[in-house]
Parts: sequence; structure tokens; C-alpha cells
Amino acid sequence: MAHLINSKSWLDDNKVDLNDKIKQNLLPHALLLKGYALAGQDELAVWLANKLLCADNHGFDACGQCKSCLLVKSASHPDIQIIDNGDKTIGVDLVRLASQFFQKTAQLSQNKVVIIKSSENMTEAAANALLKTLEEPTQNSFLLLSCNDVDLLLPTIISRCSQIQIQPPVGQELAKLVDDKSLLHDFTNINQFAELTDDFTKQAYLEFNEQLILWLQNFQQGSQLITLFNNNNQSLRWFVDCFQQLLRMQSGWQDALANHPLKVLQDNYSNEQLWQCLQLSMQANKQIKLLTQANKNFTIEALLVDIEQRLQ
Repeated sequence: MAHLINSKSWLDDNKVDLNDKIKQNLLPHALLLKGYALAGQDELAVWLANKLLCADNHGFDACGQCKSCLLVKSASHPDIQIIDNGDKTIGVDLVRLASQFFQKTAQLSQNKVVIIKSSENMTEAAANALLKTLEEPTQNSFLLLSCNDVDLLLPTIISRCSQIQIQPPVGQELAKLVDDKSLLHDFTNINQFAELTDDFTKQAYLEFNEQLILWLQNFQQGSQLITLFNNNNQSLRWFVDCFQQLLRMQSGWQDALANHPLKVLQDNYSNEQLWQCLQLSMQANKQIKLLTQANKNFTIEALLVDIEQRLQ
């Protein structure tokens, strides 16, 4: 059972800014809502969509009581389309349907809204299909792209959107939001928001680290580690983090990282070995973001071979 934070008060500043733009008729046609996983991009997109479709949108939030609000709540409003493929790729057909949707006249509300969640998962063909919609917007239509990793989006998509950065709390403020503080340490930062605040992601993180430790101890069962890489888009970040934290332990920060799962490996490698592994994993992380699945698998396999050679 996830304890994902439901009340994300840090979104209030973004909402105030968007409210002002709505009142002044200055809201852009296309918005890119970006941040780390689970930081609130999806929630902000849904909140804004409700505002744009509400028949009585004079308050800070949508009224929640008009016909439009009730239809949005029941997922049956004719003037909103939500593309949510989870972690799966978003193909060109889904994006074309969204583009066709914008060509229609609004049936109930003045505005039409399309939300594309995890828009970084669009295929290149899908992203290119979206460009025409971005370049030739129809009247009173709003495209809201929720994004967990802006590096995966085509630059042409990014340049045609107004960007909104989601910034959850950091430091002690972030710690207050975390029920289970077992993963917190002095180097905890905002990009670890998902594993700190969601049980499912935390369990995936712990399972990945457990398998990684086993592999680093004997360099066997690499196929199981590769499976975990493929099952979670955040696993490459966790892999990079592994060598960052081990380097910090080598540099005298053992007490600050006393609760880190990889502490058992702190004396196994030299500083130079860990530095080489960190560089290799960071390079692979950048490359894999631009690769097809087949090439991604090959790159991960090659990375593990390189790491093994450095550490043996």
C-alpha cells in the first residue's frame, strides 16, 4: 500500500501563477509541467484541466459542483482527453487521436483540454505528430504535457511549450513529508522523491539495491539485474547513485550514509575504481535515454561487463 502524498501544498505557488494567467487570458496553448517522478505534475495538470472546463471557475479551484466538474470527476466529460500509458511508450496513434480531438468544436465547455501524462514516453513518431498541433493550435484548446524526465523529450517539443518546473520541498521540509525515514541520509535530495514517498517505488528501489549488492559481490546473475533495469525507468539513476554514495563513503562520509543499503560494500573498492564506474554509468545513463529497447539492453549488458572489469 503506497503512502503517496495526496496534499501537495508546494503546488500552490504554481496554481496561483496559472490562476493569474487564466484571469488575464494569458494562459499559453501548450504547457510542459516538469519535475521528478511523483512530484505533482499529473496533479497540477488535472487541477488546471478542471479549472479550464469548470462552468463557474471564478474561485481558486474548480467549483466541483457544476455539470462540467461532475462529468470530469466521472471521467465522461466530452471536452477533455487524457493519455495515460503508465510506463509504456506512447505511440503515434494516440497522439493523432489527440490532434483530431482538438479539431472538433467543444461540446459542453468553452475550452478543450488534452493531458499527456509521462509525455517523455512518446515515441519519436508520436512526438513529431504532436508538433503540428503545437505549431497550429486551435482556438480555446490547451495541451498539458506532464513530464518526469525532460531530457527524453524532443527539443522541438520543449521549445514550443511554456515550461513550469515543479519543486517539492527539500531538506528538513522534505523529511517532514516522509513517513518511513529509513532511506533518509545527509545527501538525500529532490530526485529521490519517489522512493521516499511511495511504497511501491521504495520496494523497487530496495529490491534493485539488493540485487545490485549480490551482483557486485560475485558478478553472477547479471540477467536478473538487467531485468530490474528494464522493469523500472529509475533504475539507471539508482545505479549511478550507487557509485556516488560509495565514493562519498570512501571520502569519509560513512556516518552520514550509515543507513544506506550499499554500506556493506564501502571497503570493497578503491576510490579510483569507483570513480571509473561512476563515469561509465553516467555516460550509459545519457546514452540509453536516446536508444531503442534493443539497443538499451545491449548498452546495459556492455555497461555491466565494463563495471565488472573495473572492479575485479
